[in-house]
Amino acid sequence: MRKYKYIYPPNAREQEQLDIMVEMEAADKDPMAEENVDQEIQPTLFRTQYWYVSHNRYPRPGSELSFLIVAAGPVYKVEEISSEMWLDLQQIWQRLIKEYKVKGGGICMRFGDPAKSGASLTRLHAHIIMPTDGEKVRFPIGGRAKLKEGLAIKGRE
Repeated sequence: MRKYKYIYPPNAREQEQLDIMVEMEAADKDPMAEENVDQEIQPTLFRTQYWYVSHNRYPRPGSELSFLIVAAGPVYKVEEISSEMWLDLQQIWQRLIKEYKVKGGGICMRFGDPAKSGASLTRLHAHIIMPTDGEKVRFPIGGRAKLKEGLAIKGRE
């Protein structure tokens, strides 16, 4: 598999998501850098010094609420997260619970090699997910070696 800087295509779940990722990568743009996110489709809810927060454009099935908390700066390794960033992440988590009345759910942050973590994008980010009542949300850890069946990188179908 070709080496990518910002993305890991095999972990993409939807064709639109894959198309955006590949287009951004080709332009040497990080798809998760706030300035590259389409604010009309996925607006930033709020930002702090270290993170920005939005609803997840591609929520997992069974999610009632699904937030992305994305490193504001170009942070790609968990070892790059400072103590201040961890504290800020905790405060964001608490703010989301209060402001959006998150009754329960999970927080997940993948790290490291996307073939192991399951992440499709390399910039560090966390997910806060509240499932719909009576539903389970599956959040896999572990990546794919090849594209999900039915997905294709345009120009390489």
